[in-house]
Parts: sequence; C-alpha cells; structure tokens
Amino acid sequence: MIVDEDELKEYVFLAINEALANKIEVRDYETHLTSKEVAKTLGVSYCTLWRWNKSGYLCHVKCGRKSFYKKSDIDKLINGNEK
Repeated sequence: MIVDEDELKEYVFLAINEALANKIEVRDYETHLTSKEVAKTLGVSYCTLWRWNKSGYLCHVKCGRKSFYKKSDIDKLINGNEK
C-alpha cells in the first residue's frame, strides 16, 4: 500500500486533534511559602515552626538550605484540619 503526501498529512492532522481532544488533566501545582511568610500568617515564631517540623505537626520541604511549607498544609491548620 502506498500512501501519498495528502493522505499522510490528513492522518497526522487527525492524530494530533485526537490527542488534543483526549488531553489528560492539567496539573495543579502546589504553592509553597517561606518560613517568614508562614510565621507571619500563623502569628508564630521561627522556633515554633522548627518545633512543629520536628514533631511532625507541620513539616517543611527543603530546597537546598531553604525551608518551604505547602500552602495547602497552612490552609488546613488555619481551618482547623490538622494533618
């Protein structure tokens, strides 16, 4: 079977459109806050954040030497839904 150029273009066009139509959900990226932002938001000191991390109450994520907290975790604490 020989396929000419126009048939090949049509097939590729249909394949691309089908792939776009069946597009999988777009990722919803997590927002992270610095220790300074979290301390200000929750009204606590850096020492309290350190203690909470050690006890597992509010864990941070390290990126190099910096600590970040998931905004979703902060929202849970504010709304009274502890981890």
